[in-house]
Amino acid sequence: MAIPAAKSYGLTVITNGSAANKERVLDLGVDRFIDYKTEDYSEVLSEVDNVLDTLGDRELAKEFSILKHGGKLVSLRGMPNGEFAVRTGMPAFKKLLLKVAGRKYDQMAAKQNQSYYFIFVHEDGAGLERISEIFAERHIEASVDEVFSLDEVNSALQKVAAGKSKGKTILSMP
Repeated sequence: MAIPAAKSYGLTVITNGSAANKERVLDLGVDRFIDYKTEDYSEVLSEVDNVLDTLGDRELAKEFSILKHGGKLVSLRGMPNGEFAVRTGMPAFKKLLLKVAGRKYDQMAAKQNQSYYFIFVHEDGAGLERISEIFAERHIEASVDEVFSLDEVNSALQKVAAGKSKGKTILSMP
């Protein structure tokens, strides 16, 4: 969902993935696709404005390496940091705890005057409503892989758990 959302804001989108997903991802509007089996994105990209991290700790150093001076890295899988605690209004002891826990990422970012932001992704009514508004305003359509009936819920869950979905897996209820 990040690809069509980013494109709707006029951003240039570069992503990597397996060759099997290349056409589907290009159809979503990606400007450049990198096959991770044949190319290392950290060797071919540099001076990137923003990185959306979906892999976490094992990739963060490489992701920071492609960011430009002053660039921003937004992580969905890394460690929360002090900035996250302040932004979400946590109490002082949690702010201190997360400042210490996320120090590694803040230090990586500080080397090139970059910024590290952690986003805790969770479902809530207000957030889902805002996403729906953005998608409606920007005429963004979800990439749907397969629709299952309620009787097929176990098959749908198995597909998602196995990482086999190429887009959204939908459960249709009568």
